[in-house]
Amino acid sequence: MPKWRIRVLVPAGRSGYQVLEAALAGFQASELILARPVPDADELTADVVIELSDDDELGSLLRELHSISPQVFISRVRQPDQHAPPSGQRPIRVRSLRAAAGVVR
Repeated sequence: MPKWRIRVLVPAGRSGYQVLEAALAGFQASELILARPVPDADELTADVVIELSDDDELGSLLRELHSISPQVFISRVRQPDQHAPPSGQRPIRVRSLRAAAGVVR
């Protein structure tokens, strides 16, 4: 089943969490992170990863989330094997620029 990463703004405080919880009630969420974008913000940024079985569920979820906020950001989560290098190719080696430049801590 495809996974989707969604970001939406919700009201700060307990009411924001309750609104988001109600919107996600019928869906399988595997991650939920609530963060305050700036210290005294009236809204929280909610990042959630949802696993959906079909595209119709995605439409229903987006309708629910748009009732909370006019801005909903969505992207598809890549499967781990998509990050592997193609067969026959070696992965890229990454090294510290400090070490390469001879910088000592």
